[in-house]
Formats: sequence, structure tokens, C-alpha cells
Amino acid sequence: MNIKRKEFIKLGALAVTAGTILSFSSGPNRNSFKATKSGPTSGAEPISVAERESRVAKAQQLLVENNMAALVLDSGTSLEYFTGIEWWPSERVMVAIIPANGAVKYVCPAFEEDRLKEQITIGKDVYVWQEDESPYRLIANIFKDADIKSGNIGIEERVRYFIVDGIQKEVPNIRCVSGDPVTVACRIIKSKAEIALMQEANDITLAAIAQSAAQLKEGMTQGELSLMIMSVQRDLGGSPDFALCLFGKDSAFPHGTLTPGILKKGDIVLMDC
Repeated sequence: MNIKRKEFIKLGALAVTAGTILSFSSGPNRNSFKATKSGPTSGAEPISVAERESRVAKAQQLLVENNMAALVLDSGTSLEYFTGIEWWPSERVMVAIIPANGAVKYVCPAFEEDRLKEQITIGKDVYVWQEDESPYRLIANIFKDADIKSGNIGIEERVRYFIVDGIQKEVPNIRCVSGDPVTVACRIIKSKAEIALMQEANDITLAAIAQSAAQLKEGMTQGELSLMIMSVQRDLGGSPDFALCLFGKDSAFPHGTLTPGILKKGDIVLMDC
């Protein structure tokens, strides 16, 4: 499904900015809504291992150009961007290290080793630490193996402070610097594959808003509308993070309120998806 600019503006007026609901049936029919399975598709494919390898190669080139010996990645979007690994940022250190030369390496709690290895497609070396051991000593060993004894180490912007502090104390001869010249320079330019995925995500979300707006009924809750939108997104192949839906005066709150709203005739409906 390709939504043109004019159609998007009309949809936005209906469902996002301030679509005033003029009439309703008597109440919400929770069983009447069915998401179509024939949703938008652009033929977008998941990011390939080859593309992630090219990202790492570009990062290594930028490390050299910016006088950095390695780049440290904590849990988050950059870790996924370069390695494809999705990881929850727990209190236990799990990092990926991209050296300026050589393969990507990982430091991981021992009890998480098997789960990490299930996801690894870039690099293969995993350094594991037990609960009575220091993960920072393992990071120091990775630097030593890569002949990094001093100089600058790039720190990706979402690396948490306690990790940076631990690295700096374990390897005092290195200097932790911002990794932005590497990570931002890589991520700010989108490949054709990324653009296709972004377009499909937008098409799926717009279709979910349109289908859900057509099911609005007086008496339904904000939570019901939110679940409806995300259900359609999933059925169309999406992976929704959230759908913030607010009715009436609640729509004045950018991120919602603690008071659950019920849809009434004449209410503004805001959908932030």
C-alpha cells in the first residue's frame, strides 16, 4: 500500500492531529474488529549479514581516520546496527568491541554466553566473565591482544558511565573519547535496504491508523484503541513499540495521563504511533 501525500494529509487530519468524532454506535464491539492480512508491502528484506559487515568495515576506516584504536558498543541501537544483536542493558557488562584492525569481539557474563552466541553473525570471539571476575580486565585483554597499549578508544554515545569508568581504571594509558565521528558518520547515511524497511514501517503504521480510526466507537477506552492499532501493525508484519492514544482533553498531554479516558461524542482523538 503506497499512501500519497494528499491521502496522508487527509488521514492525518482524521486520525492524528485533531479528528473530531461526529457520531458513534452505542458502545464498543470488541469482537467486530478484524485486521486485514493483505497489508502494505514494499518487498523490503531484513538487513543482511553482508551489509552489517560493510558497516563494520566503514567503522574501521573511520576509526583510523579519527585516530581511534577501537570502538566500544553497549546494549542499544548501535550494537544492533553493527552486529544485529538485540540485548537488554542489564547491570552486567556485555559489550562489543570493534578494533580498527581485526574482527569484532564480545565481552559477556558467563551465564549469558550461549544466548549471545545464538545471535552472533559478525565476529566470533566471546570473552566470558564469572560473577567474581572483572569484565574490564577482559576488555583490557582484548586491547592487549589487538596491540592497543595507549591512544584513543571511541565510546558510543549510549555506553553507560560505569562501563567507561571501569575501562578507564583498568587501562589507564588509554583515553576514552566520543565515538560519534564513527557511529554518526555511519548511521546518518541510509542504505537502500534501510530506506525500504523505513518505508514499509511507515506504510504499515498508516494502514493501522486508518483501519483503527474506522473502528472508533463511543465508550471505548484509550487502551482498547492502542491495542487495536498494534494488533493491525503486527498482522501486517510490523513490530510496534507503542501506540499512545488520547481522547478529549487528555490529548493536550504529550505523553498521556494517569487517568484512563473513555471516548465520548465530539472528542478529539490523538494517535501517536
